Amino acid sequence: MPKRLASAGHTLLLAGAALIAQPLWAQGPTIVTGSDIGGAAASEPDVTGADDDQAGQDILVTARRRTEKSQDVPIAINAFGSAQIESTRTYNLRDLQQLTPSLVVTNTNPRNTSINIRGLGNNVAVYNDGLEPAVGVYLDGVYLARPGQTVFDLADLERIEVLRGPQGTLFGKNTSAGAVVVTTKQPTFDFEAGGDASLGNFDFRQLHAYVSGPLTDTLAARLFVSKTDRDGFTRNRFDGRYGQDFHDLNLRGQLLYKPTDRLTLRVIGDWGRQRSFTAGTILLGAIRSYDNGVTFANNFYDRAARLGYSAVPADPDLRTTDVDANPRYRMNQYGINVTTDLDLGQATLTSVTAFRAWNWYPHNDGDSTSLDAGTDFHQSNRQKQVSQELRVASNGDRRVDYVAGLYYLYQSIDAEAVNLYGSRAADWFLAPATNAAVGAAALNGYDVVSHSRPVTDSYAAFAQTVWHVTRALDLTTGLRYTYETKSGYFDQIATGASLAGLSTAQQAAAQTIRSRYGLANFYTADTKAGRLSGQATLSWKVAAPLLTYVTYARGNKFGGLNLANITTTGQFAANPVIKPETIDSYEAGAKTSWAGGRLIANVAAFWTNVRDYQTTIVDIDRNGVSFFTNAAKVRTRGFEADMRTAPTRWLTLYGSGTYDDARYISYANAPCPIEITGQAICDLSGRRLPGVSKWSASAGGEIRTPLGQTQGRDTEFYLGSDYSYRSETNTSASLSRYSTIPAYDLVNIRLGFRTLDGLFDIQLWGRNIGDTRYFLSRGAANTGAITGTLGDPRTYGVTLRTRL
Repeated sequence: MPKRLASAGHTLLLAGAALIAQPLWAQGPTIVTGSDIGGAAASEPDVTGADDDQAGQDILVTARRRTEKSQDVPIAINAFGSAQIESTRTYNLRDLQQLTPSLVVTNTNPRNTSINIRGLGNNVAVYNDGLEPAVGVYLDGVYLARPGQTVFDLADLERIEVLRGPQGTLFGKNTSAGAVVVTTKQPTFDFEAGGDASLGNFDFRQLHAYVSGPLTDTLAARLFVSKTDRDGFTRNRFDGRYGQDFHDLNLRGQLLYKPTDRLTLRVIGDWGRQRSFTAGTILLGAIRSYDNGVTFANNFYDRAARLGYSAVPADPDLRTTDVDANPRYRMNQYGINVTTDLDLGQATLTSVTAFRAWNWYPHNDGDSTSLDAGTDFHQSNRQKQVSQELRVASNGDRRVDYVAGLYYLYQSIDAEAVNLYGSRAADWFLAPATNAAVGAAALNGYDVVSHSRPVTDSYAAFAQTVWHVTRALDLTTGLRYTYETKSGYFDQIATGASLAGLSTAQQAAAQTIRSRYGLANFYTADTKAGRLSGQATLSWKVAAPLLTYVTYARGNKFGGLNLANITTTGQFAANPVIKPETIDSYEAGAKTSWAGGRLIANVAAFWTNVRDYQTTIVDIDRNGVSFFTNAAKVRTRGFEADMRTAPTRWLTLYGSGTYDDARYISYANAPCPIEITGQAICDLSGRRLPGVSKWSASAGGEIRTPLGQTQGRDTEFYLGSDYSYRSETNTSASLSRYSTIPAYDLVNIRLGFRTLDGLFDIQLWGRNIGDTRYFLSRGAANTGAITGTLGDPRTYGVTLRTRL
């Protein structure tokens, strides 16, 4: 990225810090810009700032299942209202992390989505259907059980909240690392309609549209549709197509029934589909020798030369791949959610009943070349879930506030894993010394197909109380008991050419080759466990503008089943049951609000210990077999700082930063990185966790100036920018240096002209305007090929938004 752009981003960060130290203003607008660092806005923010007579108002939030002032809530939380989501074009979780430094979303395709908060969540190097995520994503109160379900268009939203740390005593499903809570806009009893249309480079086309209004005096409806298309920017040399495109369509319909002031019934149905030509990873080079100087035999370039294959240049700036298997994916999901709220006077009873389904159909090239070697390697999923939550929450002012509930989740995943080997599989995958006839018979045309089906039943009871010890001192306590059962099977079949024409010795050699790539295998597994989670928070309102708090929380990331091609019988048997992780979290923070709410500055320090961390090991007692299990102790610790200020009606600034020291405390039997040879296992104790940047930050702001009236409507010009930075991280469990993603920063910009009543808003926008080259993933394959998936290049366009 040009130095001037990077310098501008760092300057903006420093400017935000400097503003904290400036003299505080006596009066001015409340900060209701849609990104409160203390909690989620309870209503649509005014993008122009509040009137002077609103100075001093605090934003109302529902982070603890009741309406409270944001700065009175002792929870570390980032929240964003619809105005900021729309203006910054934050339409997916990967974009959301640019505004929330503690959130890390790794997404090379929807199924392989990893969501982490403060370094914990999904193991960034492992995607397993039999394991649950530690960061819960909730859509209108419904837990989304698979990370792939979270990849949808974030539009027509009321707010998004990112809660950091264990949240199990407040939310339906136990979420041991944090939660991302997405709330859509409800139907209205006043007619409204609107939307936006966008055009951009790479033939970007996007449409959002909604209409809402009454059907009767007690029944209202809302309909929302979104359609997004974009061409790719990674060229496939084989057929000239461009990968990393996307074509999305989403529909959402809602009914809101309010027969009385005490009863509310909301029904939401949604459906969405996506398709993409994925193209593959970019070649960055190949390993030719190990770190000890030994030659990396039969590396990627050796194989290419032996087969007469000319690889694409190892230049990421060319964004070129070469694959023949038509890599692509199709995905669809749908669901229905019925939420009922009954006001009983002293308390409100809430029921959330939901069904959801998610279907994933990919097709991948197995050798990353245009050779017919790995015809198709993929894993498809068909997932269904049913959930029921029943919750009661106290109303009004009382000495002890409470929330209590029961929760049930059923989930099943039908998975199919396919490895289909082509006509040149033996030439590409096997060592050159292999007998040609034996290799061809063993691997060419060999098909390995497996089916698995993990089923989960989760039952929970939870409660949380807030005891107002004094007017300034609160004690929050919560408990949750969860009981889960998981069962499943793994069934693999393998078919290939007849070996009858080979000699007995050759047949044995061919079977040995096939055993390395997959043989028939079947087993069943099950597990059940009950775990207790809890938390305690002591908060002290030192003075009107200052709240301090300390929190201890115990969380559990439940175990699961490793339904993969592992050996479960005999001398080298591995246990397919994965035990739960146990998380102990400690946090201290301060939340401050000054100058009638025009300056908000919050800080938090955290320390989290994880026992029985779920990861990959190499077991030398089982003949060096690598498999997934509980193997490590992990610690994350650090601090976070958030600032937001609106010194005048025409200026809004924000800044957030996170320092996260996330490390393996004990990980003695780890797999060695690919650059190490002659060593069975490596000790990674003391090394940094994969998927976590040590430093991350975001900053930005918006300047507005009035332009007078246009056809009787007040108008204004605005200019805004957002900056994000992440230090280097690693994307492999073994911490190979070839999996290191270098530090990068991104700058987005927007400018436009709008009416204050929302009738129209014309915006020019650019994302990654410095055209920074950055990676979503990097790694080295067993061929030694070093590859990476690139993030989006510079994109720009124009958006017309309207509200009637």
